[in-house]
This record gives sequence, C-alpha cells and structure tokens, in this order.
Amino acid sequence: MHHTMKSNVRTTFFSFAKGHLLTPWLVFAVIIFWLELTHADMRFASLLFHWQGGVDSWPLRGHWLTEDLLHVTGRNLVILLAVIVVSCIGLSFRVDKLRPYRKGFIYLFCSVLASVVLVRLGKSLTHMTCPWDVLEFGGRMMHSSLFARLPEGAEFGQCFPGGHSSGGFAWVASYYVLKEYRPQYAKTGLIFGIVLGAVFGFAQELRGAHFLSHDLWSLAIAWTSASVLYYGFFLRVPKVNNIKVANKISIISTKEAISK
Repeated sequence: MHHTMKSNVRTTFFSFAKGHLLTPWLVFAVIIFWLELTHADMRFASLLFHWQGGVDSWPLRGHWLTEDLLHVTGRNLVILLAVIVVSCIGLSFRVDKLRPYRKGFIYLFCSVLASVVLVRLGKSLTHMTCPWDVLEFGGRMMHSSLFARLPEGAEFGQCFPGGHSSGGFAWVASYYVLKEYRPQYAKTGLIFGIVLGAVFGFAQELRGAHFLSHDLWSLAIAWTSASVLYYGFFLRVPKVNNIKVANKISIISTKEAISK
C-alpha cells in the first residue's frame, strides 16, 4: 500500500501556529464579536422559532428528523466512527498494511476524544442557557451572553458549547491525518468534519437546543485541539534532536576557534 509520509518534517510551534491557529482564531474572534455586537444569536434563534410556528415551545424539538435521525442516529454514527478508529489501532499490530498508519489512527482518536471532553468540560464551567429554556421561547430562564455576568438570582445554564455538533466537528482532525498520509485528500477530511458538525449543529438549533455561537465555539475547540495535537504527534522537534544540534554547533564553534 503506497502512502506519503511527511512526519520527517519538523518545525517550531510558533511557525506552525501562525498559519494553523492564529489566522483561524482571528477569523473566529471577528465572527463572535459580530454575533455579540448585533445580538445575532437571539435573532437567528427567533427566526427559526417563528419559522416553525413556535409559540411556547419548539415544534421541531421532538421531530423524527431532528431528534431521531440527526440527533440520536448522528450520535451513534460518531460512536461507530470512533470504534472503527480504535479497531484500526488494534489491527495495526496484526495487519502489516495498517502498521504504517498506526500513529495516525492514535492521533485521530486522541484528537476526537480531546475535543469532546473539552466541550463537555466547558458545559460545566459556563452559564449559558439553551434556547428552549429561555423566556422568549417559552422557557423560564434568562438569556445571558457568555461575556456577561448572570443577574443576581438567575438560574445557571449548562448548554455551552454545543455538545452534539462537537461530535461532528471533532473529525476535522481527519484533515491532518490525510495531510500526513494522503495530502491530496486533506481538504476532503476538513470538509467532512465541518459538514458533519454543521449538520449536527443546525439540527440542534432547529430543536432549540443551542444558539449558533455554541456550535461555532465547538468548531473552534475542535480545530484547536486537532492542530495542537497534530503538532505534538508529527511536527514537534524532539528534545534529543535539540541536544544533538546544540552539541554539533558547540563542536563546530570550538573547531573554528581553535583554527583561528
């Protein structure tokens, strides 16, 4: 099985981050700032709510398409994909053709797991509510910005970031796996993760489970996690190499000093 390996290329984290983290973060920050400034989160949720004919609840909250297919079946699909990746890791110890890809499979599993866990942790640390819990949409809780303190006595929400969409966005890590082994298909991996997460996210927004910003934050977390772990797995310069380089420089400097 022919494959292209690029893991022999090493770079500093700063050089890597300039293109893979700094630029995406700046774009993300501009979008989030715009959402906060224009209250687009509530505006978009209100648009979806009234389009469904909602009065005191979200009509599509329990619909078979959004609940059974895109939520339940979508979650099961993510679990299935994770099981396949774990199976590939195990098989790589027995199947010669899979052995060269073992590191990629381990990276992919770790990245997906890290993204989902970080989002889960975010839910326990933040106070934002789900649209279906907000007063304007038939709920009993006050909507509050991520960057604002809750009013005294207000209930604490645990709906941020978007959990279901994170299960899809986590697979943006497949971009880096393909970049390492099949560079010509790397963009396909990126599109797969973004589309899967966007579909899951929009389904939850239709149900009133999340605001748009919740899912954008999940994408940002997934991409950051995938990028940092990719650098650690494939691009980081080992300390041993750093010591060897330093020793070589020292030896060369000494020889030059003696020759003078």
